[in-house]
Amino acid sequence: MKNLIVGNWKMNLTIGQSLLLSERLKNNLKNPTSDIVVCPNYVSLAAVSIDLKDSIIKVGAQNINANDERAYTGEVSGPMLKGIAKYVIVGHSERRIHFGETNKTVALKVAAAVRNKLTPILCVGENLHQRNEGLAGRTVTDQLEENLSELTHKEISKIVIAYEPVWAIGTGENAEPFEVEKMIKTIRRFLINKYKAKIVVSIKLLYGGSVNSDNANAYLSIDNCNGLLVGGASLNYRQFTKICQL
Repeated sequence: MKNLIVGNWKMNLTIGQSLLLSERLKNNLKNPTSDIVVCPNYVSLAAVSIDLKDSIIKVGAQNINANDERAYTGEVSGPMLKGIAKYVIVGHSERRIHFGETNKTVALKVAAAVRNKLTPILCVGENLHQRNEGLAGRTVTDQLEENLSELTHKEISKIVIAYEPVWAIGTGENAEPFEVEKMIKTIRRFLINKYKAKIVVSIKLLYGGSVNSDNANAYLSIDNCNGLLVGGASLNYRQFTKICQL
Protein backbone atom coordinates (compact mmCIF):
# COMPACT_ATOMS: atom_id res chain seq x y z
CA MET A 1 0.00 0.00 0.00
CA LYS A 2 1.08 3.60 -0.58
CA ASN A 3 2.56 5.41 2.41
CA LEU A 4 0.69 8.29 4.05
CA ILE A 5 2.51 11.44 5.18
CA VAL A 6 0.48 13.79 7.39
CA GLY A 7 1.58 17.30 8.32
CA ASN A 8 0.09 18.55 11.59
CA TRP A 9 0.47 22.34 11.58
CA LYS A 10 -0.97 22.58 15.12
CA MET A 11 -1.72 26.09 16.46
CA ASN A 12 0.59 27.81 14.00
CA LEU A 13 0.32 30.21 11.04
CA THR A 14 -2.15 32.91 10.07
CA ILE A 15 -4.42 32.41 7.07
CA GLY A 16 -1.92 34.22 4.86
CA GLN A 17 0.99 32.15 6.14
CA SER A 18 -1.00 28.94 5.75
CA LEU A 19 -1.84 29.78 2.14
CA LEU A 20 1.79 30.62 1.41
CA LEU A 21 2.83 27.23 2.78
CA SER A 22 0.14 25.37 0.84
CA GLU A 23 1.19 27.16 -2.37
CA ARG A 24 4.82 26.24 -1.82
CA LEU A 25 3.89 22.62 -1.22
CA LYS A 26 1.73 22.56 -4.35
CA ASN A 27 4.57 23.95 -6.43
CA ASN A 28 7.20 21.59 -5.04
CA LEU A 29 5.33 18.32 -4.56
CA LYS A 30 5.05 17.18 -8.15
CA ASN A 31 5.51 13.41 -7.96
CA PRO A 32 5.44 12.36 -4.30
CA THR A 33 5.88 8.69 -3.53
CA SER A 34 3.27 8.89 -0.75
CA ASP A 35 -0.25 10.17 -0.22
CA ILE A 36 -0.02 13.61 1.38
CA VAL A 37 -2.30 15.28 3.96
CA VAL A 38 -1.89 18.64 5.67
CA CYS A 39 -3.86 19.65 8.76
CA PRO A 40 -4.09 23.44 9.23
CA ASN A 41 -5.65 25.18 12.22
CA TYR A 42 -9.41 25.78 12.07
CA VAL A 43 -9.05 29.45 11.11
CA SER A 44 -7.10 28.48 7.99
CA LEU A 45 -8.77 25.15 7.20
CA ALA A 46 -11.37 26.31 4.67
CA ALA A 47 -8.96 28.62 2.83
CA VAL A 48 -6.31 25.91 2.52
CA SER A 49 -8.94 23.38 1.46
CA ILE A 50 -10.02 25.66 -1.39
CA ASP A 51 -6.42 26.34 -2.38
CA LEU A 52 -5.58 22.63 -2.53
CA LYS A 53 -8.88 21.52 -4.08
CA ASP A 54 -7.41 20.37 -7.39
CA SER A 55 -4.01 19.31 -6.09
CA ILE A 56 -2.66 15.94 -5.03
CA ILE A 57 -2.52 17.15 -1.42
CA LYS A 58 -5.48 16.28 0.81
CA VAL A 59 -6.63 18.30 3.80
CA GLY A 60 -7.37 17.17 7.34
CA ALA A 61 -8.70 18.81 10.50
CA GLN A 62 -6.96 18.74 13.88
CA ASN A 63 -10.01 18.00 16.01
CA ILE A 64 -13.70 17.09 15.87
CA ASN A 65 -16.53 17.18 18.38
CA ALA A 66 -18.16 13.86 19.25
CA ASN A 67 -21.63 15.30 18.56
CA ASP A 68 -23.06 16.20 15.17
CA GLU A 69 -25.34 18.87 16.66
CA ARG A 70 -25.17 20.60 20.04
CA ALA A 71 -25.01 24.14 21.44
CA TYR A 72 -21.29 24.00 22.20
CA THR A 73 -19.44 27.30 21.92
CA GLY A 74 -16.18 27.03 20.02
CA GLU A 75 -16.64 23.45 18.83
CA VAL A 76 -16.67 22.06 15.28
CA SER A 77 -18.71 19.02 14.26
CA GLY A 78 -18.32 16.35 11.61
CA PRO A 79 -21.07 17.70 9.32
CA MET A 80 -19.27 21.08 9.29
CA LEU A 81 -16.09 19.41 8.08
CA LYS A 82 -17.71 17.57 5.18
CA GLY A 83 -16.49 18.99 1.91
CA ILE A 84 -13.60 20.76 3.62
CA ALA A 85 -11.55 17.91 5.08
CA LYS A 86 -10.98 14.26 4.26
CA TYR A 87 -9.12 13.36 7.44
CA VAL A 88 -9.21 14.39 11.10
CA ILE A 89 -6.64 13.88 13.85
CA VAL A 90 -8.18 12.33 16.96
CA GLY A 91 -6.68 11.55 20.35
CA HIS A 92 -3.43 13.47 19.96
CA SER A 93 -1.52 13.45 23.25
CA GLU A 94 -1.72 17.25 23.43
CA ARG A 95 -5.51 16.96 23.46
CA ARG A 96 -5.40 14.21 26.06
CA ILE A 97 -2.95 16.04 28.33
CA HIS A 98 -3.98 19.69 28.02
CA PHE A 99 -7.71 19.36 27.34
CA GLY A 100 -8.54 16.33 29.45
CA GLU A 101 -9.67 14.04 26.65
CA THR A 102 -10.24 10.54 27.98
CA ASN A 103 -10.21 7.27 26.10
CA LYS A 104 -14.02 7.39 26.08
CA THR A 105 -14.01 10.90 24.61
CA VAL A 106 -11.56 9.80 21.95
CA ALA A 107 -13.71 6.75 21.13
CA LEU A 108 -16.75 8.97 20.55
CA LYS A 109 -14.72 11.32 18.35
CA VAL A 110 -13.41 8.43 16.27
CA ALA A 111 -16.99 7.26 15.76
CA ALA A 112 -18.10 10.80 14.85
CA ALA A 113 -15.41 10.99 12.18
CA VAL A 114 -16.34 7.66 10.62
CA ARG A 115 -20.05 8.51 10.82
CA ASN A 116 -19.37 11.64 8.79
CA LYS A 117 -17.19 9.85 6.24
CA LEU A 118 -13.97 11.41 7.51
CA THR A 119 -10.90 9.24 8.03
CA PRO A 120 -9.79 9.48 11.67
CA ILE A 121 -6.07 9.49 12.34
CA LEU A 122 -6.13 7.95 15.81
CA CYS A 123 -3.08 8.81 17.91
CA VAL A 124 -1.90 6.44 20.63
CA GLY A 125 1.29 6.28 22.68
CA GLU A 126 2.86 5.91 26.09
CA ASN A 127 4.38 8.57 28.33
CA LEU A 128 7.90 8.43 29.76
CA HIS A 129 6.86 6.85 33.07
CA GLN A 130 4.93 4.09 31.30
CA ARG A 131 7.89 3.48 29.03
CA ASN A 132 10.36 3.26 31.91
CA GLU A 133 8.05 0.87 33.78
CA GLY A 134 7.89 -1.45 30.77
CA LEU A 135 4.21 -0.67 30.19
CA ALA A 136 4.44 0.83 26.71
CA GLY A 137 2.81 -2.07 24.87
CA ARG A 138 0.05 -2.52 27.43
CA THR A 139 -0.68 1.22 27.47
CA VAL A 140 -1.08 1.36 23.71
CA THR A 141 -3.24 -1.76 23.43
CA ASP A 142 -5.44 -0.52 26.29
CA GLN A 143 -5.88 2.77 24.41
CA LEU A 144 -6.79 0.92 21.23
CA GLU A 145 -9.26 -1.31 23.06
CA GLU A 146 -11.15 1.73 24.37
CA ASN A 147 -10.60 4.14 21.49
CA LEU A 148 -12.05 1.71 18.93
CA SER A 149 -14.93 0.54 21.13
CA GLU A 150 -17.59 2.63 19.37
CA LEU A 151 -16.87 1.20 15.92
CA THR A 152 -18.28 -1.92 14.30
CA HIS A 153 -15.90 -4.50 12.88
CA LYS A 154 -16.70 -3.22 9.41
CA GLU A 155 -15.89 0.38 10.37
CA ILE A 156 -12.48 -0.53 11.78
CA SER A 157 -11.03 -0.66 8.27
CA LYS A 158 -11.83 3.04 7.79
CA ILE A 159 -9.23 4.36 10.26
CA VAL A 160 -5.55 5.28 10.33
CA ILE A 161 -3.51 4.73 13.50
CA ALA A 162 -0.51 6.86 14.44
CA TYR A 163 1.89 5.67 17.12
CA GLU A 164 3.22 8.77 18.88
CA PRO A 165 5.21 8.13 22.06
CA VAL A 166 4.33 11.10 24.26
CA TRP A 167 7.91 11.54 25.43
CA ALA A 168 9.07 12.10 21.83
CA ILE A 169 6.49 14.68 20.73
CA GLY A 170 7.91 18.16 20.32
CA THR A 171 10.85 17.30 22.57
CA GLY A 172 13.53 16.66 19.99
CA GLU A 173 13.94 13.16 21.44
CA ASN A 174 13.56 10.34 18.97
CA ALA A 175 12.31 6.83 19.45
CA GLU A 176 14.82 4.36 18.06
CA PRO A 177 13.59 2.60 14.90
CA PHE A 178 13.75 -0.79 16.65
CA GLU A 179 11.44 0.54 19.39
CA VAL A 180 8.99 1.81 16.80
CA GLU A 181 9.12 -1.48 14.90
CA LYS A 182 8.31 -3.38 18.09
CA MET A 183 5.30 -1.17 18.79
CA ILE A 184 4.06 -1.30 15.20
CA LYS A 185 4.12 -5.10 15.47
CA THR A 186 2.25 -4.92 18.78
CA ILE A 187 -0.46 -2.73 17.25
CA ARG A 188 -0.82 -4.90 14.15
CA ARG A 189 -1.00 -8.07 16.25
CA PHE A 190 -3.67 -6.52 18.48
CA LEU A 191 -5.77 -5.57 15.45
CA ILE A 192 -5.45 -8.99 13.83
CA ASN A 193 -6.35 -10.83 17.04
CA LYS A 194 -9.38 -8.65 17.70
CA TYR A 195 -10.74 -7.98 14.22
CA LYS A 196 -9.17 -10.62 11.93
CA ALA A 197 -6.50 -10.06 9.30
CA LYS A 198 -8.79 -9.53 6.30
CA ILE A 199 -10.52 -6.63 8.06
CA VAL A 200 -7.41 -4.77 9.23
CA VAL A 201 -5.03 -5.42 6.35
CA SER A 202 -5.79 -2.01 4.84
CA ILE A 203 -5.28 -0.03 8.08
CA LYS A 204 -2.25 2.23 7.78
CA LEU A 205 0.04 2.47 10.79
CA LEU A 206 2.05 5.69 11.05
CA TYR A 207 4.83 6.88 13.30
CA GLY A 208 5.03 10.38 14.77
CA GLY A 209 7.34 12.00 17.29
CA SER A 210 10.00 14.59 16.42
CA VAL A 211 10.07 13.40 12.80
CA ASN A 212 12.22 15.46 10.45
CA SER A 213 13.88 15.14 7.06
CA ASP A 214 17.00 13.61 8.63
CA ASN A 215 15.32 10.70 10.44
CA ALA A 216 12.18 10.14 8.34
CA ASN A 217 13.72 7.54 6.05
CA ALA A 218 14.78 5.37 8.99
CA TYR A 219 11.17 5.22 10.18
CA LEU A 220 9.73 4.65 6.71
CA SER A 221 12.10 1.71 6.31
CA ILE A 222 10.49 -0.08 9.26
CA ASP A 223 8.49 -3.15 8.33
CA ASN A 224 4.73 -2.45 8.46
CA CYS A 225 5.22 1.29 9.05
CA ASN A 226 2.96 2.87 6.45
CA GLY A 227 3.78 6.53 6.90
CA LEU A 228 4.47 9.43 9.23
CA LEU A 229 2.68 12.07 11.27
CA VAL A 230 4.93 15.12 11.10
CA GLY A 231 4.70 18.09 13.45
CA GLY A 232 7.15 21.00 13.41
CA ALA A 233 8.97 19.85 10.28
CA SER A 234 5.73 20.12 8.28
CA LEU A 235 5.86 23.91 8.71
CA ASN A 236 9.05 24.01 6.64
CA TYR A 237 8.12 23.32 3.04
CA ARG A 238 11.63 22.21 2.11
CA GLN A 239 11.78 19.66 4.94
CA PHE A 240 8.24 18.43 4.38
CA THR A 241 8.75 18.13 0.62
CA LYS A 242 11.89 16.09 1.20
CA ILE A 243 10.04 13.77 3.58
CA CYS A 244 7.17 13.32 1.13
CA GLN A 245 9.53 12.35 -1.67
CA LEU A 246 11.48 9.69 0.21
